[in-house]
Amino acid sequence: MNDTNQRLYDYEKWSIYALTAIMALLFSALFLNILDISNPLTDFVSKYYVSPIINESGGDAGYNFTNTVTYAVVLALFVAALSAWLRALEIDASDVSILALLPYVFWAAMGEVVEDANMFDSSLAPLFVSPSIHFQTALWVILAGSIGYHVRNYDSKISELEKNRILEFLCMMAIFSQFLIFGHSISVSDIGSDIDLRPFAIIGLSAILLPIFFRESTSEFSYIQKSVYLVGSGGVIVFFGALVSFASSLPSEDLTFWPLIIVIGVPLMICYIMFNLGIESSNKLSERGFVAGILPQGMSETDYENLVSADKDFMESNRKKAVLAYPVVFLAVSGQVMDGLATWIGIDFFGYDEKHILSARIIEEFGNTFGFTMVKAGLGMIIWWFFSVANFEHRQQHLRLLVGLMILVVGMAPGLRGVGRLVIGQ
Repeated sequence: MNDTNQRLYDYEKWSIYALTAIMALLFSALFLNILDISNPLTDFVSKYYVSPIINESGGDAGYNFTNTVTYAVVLALFVAALSAWLRALEIDASDVSILALLPYVFWAAMGEVVEDANMFDSSLAPLFVSPSIHFQTALWVILAGSIGYHVRNYDSKISELEKNRILEFLCMMAIFSQFLIFGHSISVSDIGSDIDLRPFAIIGLSAILLPIFFRESTSEFSYIQKSVYLVGSGGVIVFFGALVSFASSLPSEDLTFWPLIIVIGVPLMICYIMFNLGIESSNKLSERGFVAGILPQGMSETDYENLVSADKDFMESNRKKAVLAYPVVFLAVSGQVMDGLATWIGIDFFGYDEKHILSARIIEEFGNTFGFTMVKAGLGMIIWWFFSVANFEHRQQHLRLLVGLMILVVGMAPGLRGVGRLVIGQ
């Protein structure tokens, strides 16, 4: 393993220290609660974190100022800490990894919609509300990634074909595990006993064959990217099957599909336009071995700013358009727009309430939800601008990837959940 990859930046060290301290406080509060020892720490954690999660699984809003700020800080700390871990493991930091992780945005959102429909029993329901859903999603990503990681490092005497078949089998088992775990919870829930679960069984079991069906389309992925993508995609299909069973039990007038055209269609169009506007400049940089915003190995931000060269001029003349074609950018931008559209339609056309504190405050200030949608579109412009001017050192490529993923998740995930709830009337 490269010693340079193991060396931590100061912000990575402090992020790890801070997360360790936060986890220590959390487990101390929970342990004291188990011992039935009354104390301010347990009361604080219960009031602002545990109770809102439990209440939200019952349909009530689970956000307050304290836990909202905490979640934002912890998310930022995780981004910094995980970037060091991924670098040490030598995980591919290209935008291909964003595409491999994209199914988990759908996985989390659809899992939340299944929970919104009260399809999970009481044992799993709290795991599908924020922030539990984020930790659970991360665990499935780690599980899926470990499959690819161990297959990649398996006996070198085994051929690539054999390794791929082993990986496919293990991914099929991981997908089957999701079907069993979530299927059992759904089948014993109150809703599960009242609806026809045959569509769920058929679609869920079909998901197990996904690694075989996607064999050719994932051939360019690394082992880790492939296992992550396949397990996540299989889980999405499992949840889709559950929602099909639920939707088939509803009267046709209770299903509303037109929000999908806007909430999904507009962001897809934005992705298409951004990609086509930037692909020429992106290819020009790629032909010279450049990626906009990533500095050559060993070069610092200061070195780059002081550099005078034809290569730098070439980079600067193409980077603003090139980043438009990067998935880390166009997915993050479209995700923000998706959230804005879902919120606007949900509140103005379906009478929903906004439970996220910051979003609710923005809507209150504008006096209408379309203003919030415009703010989200403006945020998308800021995201593009950030990636068009920001420079990441070669060792910070994973940080760049995770920053983009963080922005993508906080926009696209609630947008997908929102439109999913609109469709099935939840």
